[in-house]
Amino acid sequence: MCESISGLREGHVKAEPGNRLVVCLGASIVHGSVSFNFVNLLKEKLGSKGFRFVNAGVNGDLAYNVLQRLDPVIAARPDFVVILVGTNDAMSTTSERAESRYIRRNGLPQRPSLDWYRENLEAIVDNLQQRTGAKIALSSLPVLGEDLTSVPIQLISRYNEAIKGVAEKYHVAFLPVFESQVQYLRSAQHGPGRSFQGFGLLWRSILRHRVLGQSFDKISEKNGFLLTIEGIHMNSRGGTMIADQVEAFLLSPPPV
Repeated sequence: MCESISGLREGHVKAEPGNRLVVCLGASIVHGSVSFNFVNLLKEKLGSKGFRFVNAGVNGDLAYNVLQRLDPVIAARPDFVVILVGTNDAMSTTSERAESRYIRRNGLPQRPSLDWYRENLEAIVDNLQQRTGAKIALSSLPVLGEDLTSVPIQLISRYNEAIKGVAEKYHVAFLPVFESQVQYLRSAQHGPGRSFQGFGLLWRSILRHRVLGQSFDKISEKNGFLLTIEGIHMNSRGGTMIADQVEAFLLSPPPV
């Protein structure tokens, strides 16, 4: 298992000579309790090569929430920070009910929006650049549902345009997770994929995993998805695609 966010908060995680500390920041797709744990996969693949991984994913977080909890990350003096956050930001704008739930649950000081998401993401990157020497990567958000013509996919695309813009503005790495997943779906789908249909399928899928003990991949198959479990979180194929992008970033040679 990777080191956890609790270790960060308690100040137990520090950079060590001979090890490169990687902090993965985000929400449930990073946390890996209701999604394939790609951070654990990275540890399995790269732990013997001198990389230490901290899973700093918190279920349900928006970029605003990640910004509020940066101090322990900065105090750990990471060598790399990988940021994958924004799916909740996007989903919070899909309906008034979703907006109200996120404002209440996450203690948001204002209504969520794409512009506010961009502001928070910029603040995250700026803080990390000003207060650490970490090499930073921003990942595009995975697909939201698998119908590439759907409104949720279009919504995620707009957020990913913002992420790419922030990466370019601050000269940090951009990991094209969404782009690689779209390419895969175009080659693998036979007809339209299943679209994101709200949160109902999420709760049923969590129940099947935690109570019935079904694997994420089995639930994904029964739900009719190729990369996601229920349109939001990753099965092993979707999660491995994220891990592959992060691994390439971590092993990339430094710029000359």
